[in-house]
Order: sequence, then C-alpha cells, then structure tokens
Amino acid sequence: MTLPWICIAPNVPKILLRGVIAKTLDPDDSFYKGRIDAINFTLEGFVVAPARLRGIAAAVTDGRIGIEVADTGPNFGAAYTLGQSRHFTLREYNFQPNDFWRAQMVHEAVHASFDLAGESPANDLDEACAYLAETVYVKKGVLGRTIQGSEAAVAIYTAVGAAVDRLKLHTKTGQRLTRSDVQDLIAAINAHPGYGH
Repeated sequence: MTLPWICIAPNVPKILLRGVIAKTLDPDDSFYKGRIDAINFTLEGFVVAPARLRGIAAAVTDGRIGIEVADTGPNFGAAYTLGQSRHFTLREYNFQPNDFWRAQMVHEAVHASFDLAGESPANDLDEACAYLAETVYVKKGVLGRTIQGSEAAVAIYTAVGAAVDRLKLHTKTGQRLTRSDVQDLIAAINAHPGYGH
C-alpha cells in the first residue's frame, strides 16, 4: 500500500518556499515588519506601499502567483513573470533566507504588485521602484550591503543607495517622487544590458 505522503512529497519544497516568501513580505516579527512598513512612496504616480507587498504575500499563499526554481540568467538571482502565468522564478530553494534574499523578494514583489493592480509602468520606472523598495528595506534594517557583480550592476546599486540616502526614503514615508528625483538611477538601469529597451 502506498503511503499518502509519497504523493505530496514533491510539492513540499514549493509549499515551504511559499511560506518563506509570504513571511518575508508580511512578517510577524516587529523588526521585519518595520522594514516593510518603511517602503512607502510613489514614483511618477506608481504606488509602492506596505499594503501592496502584503497583498503579494497573500497572492503567493493562495497560489495566484506561482513559484518555480529555475535558471534566472547571468544577471539576476530572481525574476517575476507577469500575466496569466504570473510567477516568481528563483535560482534556488532557500528556506533560511538572508537579508540579500529577502531584499530580492521585496524587489520582485514590487513588479508583481503592479501586475496584480493592472498597472504598466515603463520598464525603467518599474525597475526604479523595485530597486528603491529593496534598498529602503536594507537601509531600514541598518544593514550595509556589499555591492558585487558587473560594472552595470554596481552602477545601479551605487545610484539607488545615493538616491535613498539623499531623499531619506527609508525614514520619510509617503514621498511623491518624479523621474528627475531619481534620474541617476534611471540612467544606470537603462545602461544595464539585462534590461531591454
């Protein structure tokens, strides 16, 4: 007789991963909750807010956003695919996430939040919002970040770090930003070979 757990065993890693992603975006712990709550701004009218990130946690939990573990290419550790087959693609399973992994999930959740809201910001604005959100998350945690990768990636993280510091985006919520407020970040995104025009 076949034991029931054998039938569901292949799904267990993805179920666990769903839980880790959901807890990253909608944490119980007050330290992590404060970091999510700090992500609150608009860029050219596109809203990035804690409620939206928590909505993505719910969508991951109930399966409206899928998960796959697969190659994400040479430039990125995670990706989001929008549309009817919407899902996160992660390079590997990670059940004990570090801050870098959590920041990536915040980044991809911003893309997902626009998708679920039926909004279509220009690619450079979409990416700028995501990089700003992940950097607010990191800085609100009072954590440093070692920037590694290609020259193009370093340029993005240098520009976004400078923008968040200058605007005090991690301590002053509700700011309404324009392209000109983050023009160096947008220029760095547009110069990155991973972001098609």
